[in-house]
Amino acid sequence: MHSGNKHWKKPFLGAAALTIAGSLVFMPDTGEAKPLKHMIEELDSKERMYSPEVTEAVLKQLKKEAKGKFSFPEALSTLQSMSKTEVMDTSFEQPGNKIKAEDSRKIIHDVFNIDLNAVSDLGEGRRADSYPDDAMKGIRKELGINPQSNEQDAYIMSLSKVQAMDLYFSSFEKKLSGEELRLIVNQIFGINLDGISGLEKARVSLYSKNQWISQTDRDLFVVHTGKGDVDVWVYPTAYFTEHTGETTLPQVLQEKLIALGFAFNSQLDAFYYANQENVSVPDAFKGQTMGAVISTIAEYYSDL
Repeated sequence: MHSGNKHWKKPFLGAAALTIAGSLVFMPDTGEAKPLKHMIEELDSKERMYSPEVTEAVLKQLKKEAKGKFSFPEALSTLQSMSKTEVMDTSFEQPGNKIKAEDSRKIIHDVFNIDLNAVSDLGEGRRADSYPDDAMKGIRKELGINPQSNEQDAYIMSLSKVQAMDLYFSSFEKKLSGEELRLIVNQIFGINLDGISGLEKARVSLYSKNQWISQTDRDLFVVHTGKGDVDVWVYPTAYFTEHTGETTLPQVLQEKLIALGFAFNSQLDAFYYANQENVSVPDAFKGQTMGAVISTIAEYYSDL
C-alpha cells in the first residue's frame, strides 16, 4: 500500500476561514481577521437590513460589548432581531463629537427609511399654530429671541421643518440621546418614531407625510394620513382581501372606528376622519386609531 499519506497534513485554517451568514469564506492566512467593513459589503440585501454605515456602527458596538468573543454571524443575528429604535440609538449614540442635525436625519432615513428632508420640502409634517413649548423656547433662543416671548412665533412657524429642527437641535448644549432625538422629530414633524418602531410586527401599513412609513407584504390594514395629518382613513390591504374574501373592513373594526368619529367615505372606499379645526390630529387620537386596528388584528386575525 502506498504510504505517502503519512506526509499529508490537515490544513490549518485559523483566520483563513470565516463564517459569514452561515457560509464558509476562505481567505489568505495573513494572521489578521477580515475587516468588518468588507464582511458587511459581502452581505446581500436581505441579510443587511440597514445601510452599510448603520450596520457597521451597530456591529462595532456589539463587537465592543463582546470583549474579544465576537462572532460575526451571531452579531448579525442580534442586529436583525433589534427594534428600529434600538438600532437608531446604537447608531446615534456613538462615542465622539456631538452629531449634527443633518447627520441625525441621515441615520433616521437609513434606519426607518423616512426622508425628513423630503417631508420638509413637500410642506408636510405637523400642522399647528405653534410647536410644543419646549421646542418654541429652544428655537427662540437660537434666533436670539426672548424664550418667553411669542411675538416672533408667526415667523418661526413660517420656517421649513428642517430649519426648525436644526434650530431646536442646536439649542441643546449637551449631546443628545436617541430618545431625545425622537422627541424632537415628533415635536417638529409630528412623526412618532417610537410608535413606528412598534408597528414592525403589528401588520399595519402606515402611509404618512407623502411616503410609506411602514409596510410589509403581509400587512392586513392600511392607516393613511393626508397632508399635515389633518385627516386619516383606514382600509384593508390586498393581502387581507385575498385571504378573507372581504373587500371592506371587518364589522368589529368599523364599530371601533365609528366610536372614534370615523365614517365610511365612498369616494375613498375607506373609513375616514378629518379634524374640523384643520390642524394635525393629536397624537392621542393617532394612538387610539392604531390601537383599534392593532387590537382587532390581535383578537381576530393573528393566524391569518
